[in-house]
Amino acid sequence: MQNQNKDALDIDIAKESRKGSPSLLKKSAPFLGLFFLIAVLIWLIDYALSYVGAGTIFITVLIVGALIVPFYFASLICSYLEENGRPIAAKDYFRSAGMYFSPTFFGSFRILKAALISLLFSMGTYLVFSIVYLNTSQWFDPALMADTETLYSYLIAGDAEAANNFLQNSASLMTYSRFAAFAMDAGFILPFLYLISRASIMVFIRDFMPTPDSRTINAAYKEARRSGAYGYDGDYFKATWWLYLCLLLFYAGGAVTGYFLLQGHPYIGILMNLIGVGFMIVPIVIAFPYYVLVLNNLFKKYKKGFAKAIVDIARRVFEQYKYANQISEEEAAKYEEALKQAEESIMNGTINNPDVYDAEDPDEEKEDK
Repeated sequence: MQNQNKDALDIDIAKESRKGSPSLLKKSAPFLGLFFLIAVLIWLIDYALSYVGAGTIFITVLIVGALIVPFYFASLICSYLEENGRPIAAKDYFRSAGMYFSPTFFGSFRILKAALISLLFSMGTYLVFSIVYLNTSQWFDPALMADTETLYSYLIAGDAEAANNFLQNSASLMTYSRFAAFAMDAGFILPFLYLISRASIMVFIRDFMPTPDSRTINAAYKEARRSGAYGYDGDYFKATWWLYLCLLLFYAGGAVTGYFLLQGHPYIGILMNLIGVGFMIVPIVIAFPYYVLVLNNLFKKYKKGFAKAIVDIARRVFEQYKYANQISEEEAAKYEEALKQAEESIMNGTINNPDVYDAEDPDEEKEDK
């Protein structure tokens, strides 16, 4: 679909982002260092859980959602402010992480929706992988189909113990199951990362919104992508596809490394995938400044499209109240004027909310006054 957003700036997103990455890397080094240490610590905790059989890819996602996402949010905020000439001290990093749970920002990354969509991708990936693997195994593992039929016969007979023993002693079936698990987990992780990172633009949209909650931002994001700013999805993909390819290669490299290092381990299937996740931490941190600049440049390019969506939503709500006679004529006139002023201010780029991100101490404000 062609981009018909006539108000969008003509910016080469990838080129501009590559150009500024070295500078932002220096500015955001303290935040990225903290993020790396926290991510590794949480990964080690999850890795330890895996050794007692409690760690699965879904527990990993739960831990990521509960612990890593707020620090990802803090890294995003701190890097964004540094890039836009609003430097903050490293001590504010943890305060920024806590801001994620405020009504303003909580839900910005649409994690639940991303997880549900990714789960569907995961199931589809598993199905496609299984069909391809099983139908081509005659060339690299002829015993697989015979073992599959034997296992199936045990299951049909209702002999679960015999089926489990046979599975554990079949090298062909175990190899297939481990790589099928890898395909399934990769089919979940990569779409999950893609969806929450693409939606991260909502944190930037918040910078010119007059103190709404996150639901309003989510609605504006959805509205804009369906209308004036729908070129955003294509630009985001063109600027970042190679990042996800790198993540896939690092994840696969880590999983294969774990596969060969942990032969004979009872939880090799879980651990090889967690090692793959661990390998992904490094490229995520290194590429983070480029990714922040991609979002920043996309925000500049499509700011008017998002602004129009915000005003359209506010106008629809106003019209509903007006139609239901829930406001007087005087109030309606005031709201109409306020909408016009807000539209002009947003379109001119004069609405901004430094109070959302800036961490000035109240005492310092009093002294300034």
